[in-house]
Amino acid sequence: MLAADTAKSDDPDEPVVKLEEEVVTGESQGQASDGYRYKSNDVGVFKDVPLSETPLSTQVISGELIENSGAHNPTDALKKLATVAPLMSSGGYSSMHRVMIRGFNASDQNDLRNGLVDRSFTLPPMEDIDRIEVLNGVSGFLYGFSAIGGAVNYVTKSPSNTFLGALSTGVYGGGLFYGHADLGGPIIKDKLTYRFNVYAEDGETYIDGAEQDRQLVSGSLAYQMNDRIRLNLDFYHQELDNTGLQTYFNIADIGYQVPDADFFDATKQYGESWTFNEASKTVVDFGIHADIAENLAFRGAFRIGEMDRKYSFVGAVLTDASGNYTKTMVSSAGNDESTTAAYALMDANLNTAGIEHQLTFGYTHIGFEFERGTNYVDSLGSSSINSISCYDSTGQAVGYDRRMKSQTHNLILGDRIVFSPAFSLMAGINYSQLDVKYYGLYDTDPNKDSHVTQDAFIPMIGVVYKPIPTVSVYASYMQAVENGGIASAGAANAYEAMDPYVSDQYEAGVKATVWGRLDLGATVFRIEKTNQYLDSSDNVYKQDGLQVHQGFEFTATGRLTDSLTVISGWTPMSAEVKEANDAATEGQTPVNVAEDQARLYLEYRLPTFLGQAHQLTVVAGANYYGKRPVTIPNTYYLPSVTTYDAGLRYQYKDKVTVNLNVANLTDESYWSYYRDGSDGITGGDGLLLGDPRTISFSVKYMF
Repeated sequence: MLAADTAKSDDPDEPVVKLEEEVVTGESQGQASDGYRYKSNDVGVFKDVPLSETPLSTQVISGELIENSGAHNPTDALKKLATVAPLMSSGGYSSMHRVMIRGFNASDQNDLRNGLVDRSFTLPPMEDIDRIEVLNGVSGFLYGFSAIGGAVNYVTKSPSNTFLGALSTGVYGGGLFYGHADLGGPIIKDKLTYRFNVYAEDGETYIDGAEQDRQLVSGSLAYQMNDRIRLNLDFYHQELDNTGLQTYFNIADIGYQVPDADFFDATKQYGESWTFNEASKTVVDFGIHADIAENLAFRGAFRIGEMDRKYSFVGAVLTDASGNYTKTMVSSAGNDESTTAAYALMDANLNTAGIEHQLTFGYTHIGFEFERGTNYVDSLGSSSINSISCYDSTGQAVGYDRRMKSQTHNLILGDRIVFSPAFSLMAGINYSQLDVKYYGLYDTDPNKDSHVTQDAFIPMIGVVYKPIPTVSVYASYMQAVENGGIASAGAANAYEAMDPYVSDQYEAGVKATVWGRLDLGATVFRIEKTNQYLDSSDNVYKQDGLQVHQGFEFTATGRLTDSLTVISGWTPMSAEVKEANDAATEGQTPVNVAEDQARLYLEYRLPTFLGQAHQLTVVAGANYYGKRPVTIPNTYYLPSVTTYDAGLRYQYKDKVTVNLNVANLTDESYWSYYRDGSDGITGGDGLLLGDPRTISFSVKYMF
């Protein structure tokens, strides 16, 4: 993304942050030396807003933290945030990234990359990421028809006007060895600059007989035509090939009881070594930033993307709680998708009678078209967790039988009004139009329209009051509109598309900076959303009643002392279904929604022991997941669990960094989540074991 020149801060202890320098160097915010803090950031269509003056709950994970913690997938990268819960596994058959925020799906195939929606069938690469911006909760005004839970924006590393180079190598995930080169600098000084990342990994995962192969090529060019116009070209291509996939444990045949995870071993191959997942993706972006006048600028971008995916996995259908199961093979014919995204926005900074306006207006677009085929499903035979039986593949799905085409158009008008250093207001309206067409098996219900169109005005308003420069109090209201879900292949009403729906969010909070180095946040929220679920009593996917989620978020990021860094959070929440026609769902907590969750990440820099050139840092972390229901009514739950992490980091000057990280230090056995969707197995895919103890080790050399 292209940034304006400066961002203001009312904190006298905080320096003015020049975001133009951040775009060029990528080093002005989010550094370990400053506790991985960010003072300002983009908030949707609004550019360069001080985070203390944003009437929304936002968090930023820096690229340096991603690297230092040994994260190579989004789940590990977002692990530090207590507001985010994973819904997919990097080792699963889908190779997709889904998370829950505030108990709702967030960025469900609608992650953002540099502010443009980036639907994906493959995990977003972490190796070219400068930071991850997370908006907690409803984002309708900012992005139109979108996921209710929140928005996750992956901001890539930017071209540099000075030469930089880094070579990294290491191992993670059980035995995945990798190499990574990150290069940047001027091609023509002050005129044409670049950033280039190339990455490759190959080896074994922590599951017996499982292997993974991934390659990434990513690049960015920035061309300064003159003092007013800058052009950007960004691209990436990623190939992912997994074999010996992780196995879900379906619990429909045992009445949705949740067996004790201690009886299972996450390193065992409960499925088959021949299972696979192949995914590839190519994305190209074009961008322009033009300073039309002193206080008027235009920014535009256009993205095209192509991706495909094919997989074959084995699900374990438990026949009793002791670990006996039948193996069910599921083979995908493939998923192909083309995507487009664009924005054309004008930014105007105005001053009327001493009141400052940061005005943004324009157009944004999201489009995609995909085709896929019916899965091939076959029962292979019986097995047991204590005596695993192996079977050959019996077939492969072929051909496409359904297609979906979606277009979203947004006309946006937003204004951030600064009345005084103590009082500001953020408000806007998004006129959003959704046009969706269903073909093939998606269009088999005569009672459902195969061409769905809907438009809506989506408002947002928020106020911020700063009683003192380092404390902000805010309140906001935002609506959201989301396209209805589609019943999965295993549902009785397979492929039926639900109607779009409107949700409401009310939020209030306090943000404070303590000692000039520690950022604190406390937020209360309430979201009301149409309830969608797969009814276990009749296996029908339906809309019924409202989901009402309300809770509290506490976050802390920064340095407690000059040597001790903390990133922590706690999110207790009450979630229930209300106004449901089915009495069995009334007052129940939706599937997979935790009653609370918490994170704690600490870094302690030891006193210098070999001179100023050497630095040693000790790392520790704890991750708590509250209990989560797997059924409605709430008869059975995933039990709560706490895992612990530890690590060491050694740095020599600014040249060499060595990281050693251990995740799940005590090798806790636990269920990471329950997937109630279905790729052909009646009753859903089932339970997935959490990662066992894993070690990551890396060496980085800067030159």
